[in-house]
Amino acid sequence: MERDFKTLGIVLKKDNAKENDVVLRILTPDSSVLEVYVYGVRKSSKAVRASVFTEGVFSLSRRTENGKISLKDIDTLSFHEGIGSDLEKTALASLFAEMIIKGRSVDPFIYTLFTSTLDALESGERERSTIYFLVQYFRAQSLGGDWKHCPECQSEYGNEEILGFSLSLGAAVCSKCDEMSGVIILPPNARKYLARIYECSLEEALDIKISDEMARRISRYLIRTLKHSFPAHLYVLDTGLIV
Repeated sequence: MERDFKTLGIVLKKDNAKENDVVLRILTPDSSVLEVYVYGVRKSSKAVRASVFTEGVFSLSRRTENGKISLKDIDTLSFHEGIGSDLEKTALASLFAEMIIKGRSVDPFIYTLFTSTLDALESGERERSTIYFLVQYFRAQSLGGDWKHCPECQSEYGNEEILGFSLSLGAAVCSKCDEMSGVIILPPNARKYLARIYECSLEEALDIKISDEMARRISRYLIRTLKHSFPAHLYVLDTGLIV
């Protein structure tokens, strides 16, 4: 027996399965990630196909005997072609997708965060959209802090304080709680920018005036610290495509 259903979703990952099948990881608006089989797609030209980062309404079927879900059809909303044609954008989008798949909790905000970030990334806002995704993702996952208070001692940051980093917390901390003797630092203006990003929408974040160089430095800082702050290993970071 099979039960048909539909859901809005976006493809996070695509893997080969057995000889002719494919398995999709599809993020849905309630932030659950579905494992969806596309049977015979690598053999039949008539089979329904879905590339990574395809967003749409997915027609699915769940087998009652084993719970496996298969793809029947897609009403596509976006292919995000502008990401797939750019290697670095693809790597960044893949990083965000891997974080969602390996995330430790579910938050409905994640779907909107991911899809809106992909739209901004596709339009050319690479550094700013990367910063926004990472800050808001960690906020949704209750990781790190609010960029106003030290997550270790809870003290409020000084206006011109340079932040250090705690390996045990995987987060930026005040100078007194710095465990790395200034090896990883965050300047005051960068910290203030992240505090603003923490509290605003993506549209508001993109309107904040910031130089391209500063955006690059903050994006690199967040990517650099991600290996210490994320609770699981992220294989996309091993590729060297994200700098």
